Amino acid sequence: MLIRVLTVWVAAGSLSINLSAAEPAAALPTRDEIVRAAAESAERTWRAANHKPPTVGARDLFGAALAWCETKTHLERLENLFDLAARMQDRDPQSRTYGNFRWSWDHEGVWDGNAVDFCMQMGSLLWMRHQETMPVAAREKLRGILELAIHGLIGHRVPETYTNIALMNAGDLILLGEALGKPDAADEGYARLDRFLLAMWESGTHEYCSPTYYGVDLDDLVLIEAFCQRERGRRQARVLLEYFWTDIALNWFPPAQKLGGARSRDYDYLRGLGFLDQQMTANGWLPADAKNRVSFIVNAFTRWRPPARLKEMSETRLPRLVQQVWGFEPAESRTHYLCRDVTLSAAGAGYRTMDLPLTADLPGPREGVRCYFIPDGRHDPYGKVKIQEGKAHAKTLHLTPFWAAAQRRVDALGVALYRDKDVPPETQTLESHFVMPLDADSFWIGDRLLAIPKDKPCEFPLKPGEALVLRKGTAAVGVRVPWARGLNGQRAPVALVYDTNTFGAVRLTVAHQGEKKANAGAAFWVRIGSRLADDAAFERWRRKFAAARAEADVAGERVRVSVTGADGAVTVGADAARSTAFALEPPPSRALLAVDGEDIGKQLLQDLEPIRSWRGKISDHKPVALPKEKSVYWEAEAGRVIPPMSLCEDAKASGGAFVWMPARPGERASSSVGNVTWQLKVAAAGKYYVWGRVQAPTPENDSFYVRAFSDEGEILGRTEWPTSVRKDWQWLPLAIGGGRAPTALELPAGTVSLQLRVREAGTKMDRLFITPRAEEPPRSSR
Repeated sequence: MLIRVLTVWVAAGSLSINLSAAEPAAALPTRDEIVRAAAESAERTWRAANHKPPTVGARDLFGAALAWCETKTHLERLENLFDLAARMQDRDPQSRTYGNFRWSWDHEGVWDGNAVDFCMQMGSLLWMRHQETMPVAAREKLRGILELAIHGLIGHRVPETYTNIALMNAGDLILLGEALGKPDAADEGYARLDRFLLAMWESGTHEYCSPTYYGVDLDDLVLIEAFCQRERGRRQARVLLEYFWTDIALNWFPPAQKLGGARSRDYDYLRGLGFLDQQMTANGWLPADAKNRVSFIVNAFTRWRPPARLKEMSETRLPRLVQQVWGFEPAESRTHYLCRDVTLSAAGAGYRTMDLPLTADLPGPREGVRCYFIPDGRHDPYGKVKIQEGKAHAKTLHLTPFWAAAQRRVDALGVALYRDKDVPPETQTLESHFVMPLDADSFWIGDRLLAIPKDKPCEFPLKPGEALVLRKGTAAVGVRVPWARGLNGQRAPVALVYDTNTFGAVRLTVAHQGEKKANAGAAFWVRIGSRLADDAAFERWRRKFAAARAEADVAGERVRVSVTGADGAVTVGADAARSTAFALEPPPSRALLAVDGEDIGKQLLQDLEPIRSWRGKISDHKPVALPKEKSVYWEAEAGRVIPPMSLCEDAKASGGAFVWMPARPGERASSSVGNVTWQLKVAAAGKYYVWGRVQAPTPENDSFYVRAFSDEGEILGRTEWPTSVRKDWQWLPLAIGGGRAPTALELPAGTVSLQLRVREAGTKMDRLFITPRAEEPPRSSR
């Protein structure tokens, strides 16, 4: 039954009221139901553990043990489980993975460093909740495993941008350190959680909108909130829980009952379902039934629940425009426009091998096919053929061309450029697809209504720039390909293809095959139509989209595509040679998490420590004045420092301090987030040359990334600055490409930002020098 809900949204002094219909929340599964389901699932683990040889995973051993401890059953099995776990743990003190675990029994070594994090999610709870009630022999074995796992957790340093593991690792160190009475380990966990928050404040959620990893993120935070001993940590977890649930609510598409929009990592390209379903069911957003049974035991420990207003907002605040940043680069941003009957979403930049950067969602059953772009080198447009990713796991991976996109409400434009490094030598087919559901009411190419047979394969070619339109209910999705180039340098053919797959999908495919004479690429323009109540409204919408202007300007590896959107121009420029985007219109939003222009994410996080204190510090930084025809020195520590980049004292440094990401000699970087940024006030435009006073202890600790940008765009995209080994402080020019001569930077007049980012931890920067004269080196010994 539907109920009428008065939704009140209050933020930053504004008040808006929306009276609409909302679905009542489903009944929550009880704690006893969850632990019983977990204990029943654990029987599979017991059978796998007793197979000859075992076929079990390390994390499942701890999950089964926790389920049986919670239900007070099968405690006699614990010793056997822990014996297997000990045999899967790296016990060599000289090993880099000391204390970690083999992911699976049949792995020859620690091939996935995340194993210790997943195992200790359950291991810490076993000790906190059940050390006194489990059999003595099992307890002693578990204690030894946990003691070594502390080393594994501390040694497993991951970037803050690895969202789900960064949170899990911090939480495990906190809970296990407190459970075992090891304050140093707990302190390190709290410090890592602080660094995660500062990185999130600056660059958002890197693993954005994932239907799998948002579930893991919520589990991580549920455990910290429920069990950590320090109020600061509990408050951080509560605020982050509200942040992630707000993100989920804003991107939730009620007519399909799932997360909508572009996403970073998805194991189910076709339908967009994943592990998040456990949390959605446990919190009443999905019905608990035989299909959606909550069996993951973390949900039994939930204390913090998402407020009802978030679910109401997801169902009643429509249409809405969601914008969120997911990285430091200007285009690492995402837009999602949700209507009552359709959504459209684009990510400004590519993520990696499992992202879906251009999507549309339509109403229907949760198992319904989504609309999505996929770059394909294996003829696997539906993501059903797994390939090996490293030694540990097989996944459905796609190609990673350079991607740039822009979105203006109902129009999104994306450009994919396939560089040489993006296409493996063994690639047999190179295709760009836009996949769509077959169960539409109708398909149109131009003015032709298509009849797609369901019993045999078929193709419908499209003329250059011609519109393909899907109609479903009151919604429509239109797609055009304004530009497409094959490997032969000619225009690539475009066709709507039905290949008699069993998934209920069709695809608009650009076939890039041919003898290699040029790099391939394609531009996809997608427009959605909403509330098209009758044939006349649909016909007007379809004809307007088909007639809209689309232009492509191509010069070698530099492509600029511009289209006339329903609400204004949409433009994307992409330079494959430089791997940079340009002329994006509208420009990407840098909002943390915004709805209809209101940055809710900033409001949620701004008063949370350590963000609040850090905001106070950065307000004191003064820009570096660069007068006309003058050279200038400045201290590295005078910039805006983002952890884990930090300041350190040294009497031999120019100002008695330097910036670096702390590391032992030879230790590899554990962050792609840490950076320091200086603002330069440039009096006169021209060529400038940068030097740095650096120290680099080993070949594993001898480089930075450098970047220069202004409000007008990129001046120097993220570029390696190798320093080579330098045991003492030495001046070194910024020389790109391996040369010794300093590289000229074309700086405009006005404010320019120069940024140094962690590439290899342990590389130190003391002082910088900038000059308009290439032949002028720094004269100061310091």
